[in-house]
Amino acid sequence: MSLLPTRSAESLNALLRAELAAVVAYQHALRSLDGRLEEESGLVLGLAAGHQRTVAGLQACIRALGEAPAVEPGASWSPFALLHDELSVQQLLEAEETGLAGYEAALPSLEGDVHDLVEHDLIPRQRQHVATLSKILLDVFAA
Repeated sequence: MSLLPTRSAESLNALLRAELAAVVAYQHALRSLDGRLEEESGLVLGLAAGHQRTVAGLQACIRALGEAPAVEPGASWSPFALLHDELSVQQLLEAEETGLAGYEAALPSLEGDVHDLVEHDLIPRQRQHVATLSKILLDVFAA
């Protein structure tokens, strides 16, 4: 067995743990809305759904490499993300930016379909998440 699939699976599992943490963070964030950011709640739901799609894609890639996907979330996201104020939205934005940097850093070590998934699906989705949260910060808290 080649070390390449194992190394790729390790890199993907690190990304998967971050995505699992993002799913938990957005679940907490959505529960915290409590009528706040009503106009932006659809955007936040879209971000949460994007992370769930990413989890499914990463899990499939890891299984295709013959490895087991991680099941525990990483610590890169606050599991208690709350959308109460500008600071909490800023923290989610910073976590999204960290996730984007993680994908960009992992990209050179990935090959084939996994490389294509990260380059053409996951990185653009992560960039969209950064743009969406930046927009929320500007629209809601710039007044």
